[in-house]
Amino acid sequence: MIIVSVFVAIFGFFAQAFVPEITANIKAYIDLITTNCIVLAVISEGLTVDFWEAQRKIFKACLGYSLALVLLAFLREPLGFGTILGIPLFSETFPRVVLMVTPVGGFFALAAFRLLLRPFFIKTGIVCPEASACECASATNGGTPLPKARPKVGISRTSLIVLGLGICLFISMIIHIKTIPTINQYYIILLPVLLNALFFDGIVLSKLLGLCPLINKSRQIDAAWKMGVAVIIVTTLSTALNWIVYNHVLVRCSDFLSKYSSLPIRLENIFYLTVFIVTIAVFVQVLSVLLRKFAKNVYEQMGQFLELITVNCIVLASATFTIPTGAKFLVTTTTAFGYGLHWMMVVVWLALLRRQRLFVPTNAWDEDTVAILILGIMAAIFTGIGMIHIF
Repeated sequence: MIIVSVFVAIFGFFAQAFVPEITANIKAYIDLITTNCIVLAVISEGLTVDFWEAQRKIFKACLGYSLALVLLAFLREPLGFGTILGIPLFSETFPRVVLMVTPVGGFFALAAFRLLLRPFFIKTGIVCPEASACECASATNGGTPLPKARPKVGISRTSLIVLGLGICLFISMIIHIKTIPTINQYYIILLPVLLNALFFDGIVLSKLLGLCPLINKSRQIDAAWKMGVAVIIVTTLSTALNWIVYNHVLVRCSDFLSKYSSLPIRLENIFYLTVFIVTIAVFVQVLSVLLRKFAKNVYEQMGQFLELITVNCIVLASATFTIPTGAKFLVTTTTAFGYGLHWMMVVVWLALLRRQRLFVPTNAWDEDTVAILILGIMAAIFTGIGMIHIF
């Protein structure tokens, strides 16, 4: 990942030099190529074969990804703007589907694109055409496939009492927090930041990031909430650590070098991406070692999820979207916590919906397509919430 981050940083410099207008709009997403699952997957697979075979596989994977991206753009731009590459296609009276240029339209377009490719997926064995070929079906004595019975989820009385007391305590804190001037000041500043990251500008439903692990881990409720807790912990703490390294190491070193050099070298603009990657990887490894040493039971349940988070784009995004903008420490940490909580909320909701058998593999829809549609509906709901002016 360090090598990838160096190449991405060099590419970013060239893009900023030759196409500054385009780079200004997508700079944050260029940085996220470092943790793009496509890049990491093809590199990992390429290490197991010879050089030219690896280049062929990498080229095919990248070409397929780019082709899908372009086709999605050709689907969304005409419906949203009535143009293709800025060329008008329809008259001014043609109704524009503005929803298609929003994150909601992105989910719907992706689901439609996957639905169109379903025959190809069935032919290649990527999805199951019948329930009998899927893991969710089991054969009876007569040979008729039946779905597995869903286990009943029960909540103990103790859990309900603890949950009720927690809600009452939270409401009491919100009501009486204004009695303390210092806390009230932070409350007024940080609560809008938290709500913005949690609802209005979520990392999944607004920025369309973190979808790969979200679709995968939402198949089971147990895996969903464990992965969500791990995402909250790693995203919040690693972003806070990256803020300290960025502002107290890179910035101060740049200020020190500027006193003895006539060249305007700013280390925080050159090495921040690589430093963020190293910090996240080191933090995750140290946390895994500490859990293995002092909390073995917790590590056995969540250790695998911690390792997966190292290559989760939302962890890097929470740092690249906030720290280089000059945000304060508490604002940055609160935003990272909101991003992690938003991801956990979405993945648990999606897992609950999957548990209700809303995904029927025998019809023309496969479960991942319906999952993407459900995410689009969630994004529409959160977009509506974002239009409510609370502050």
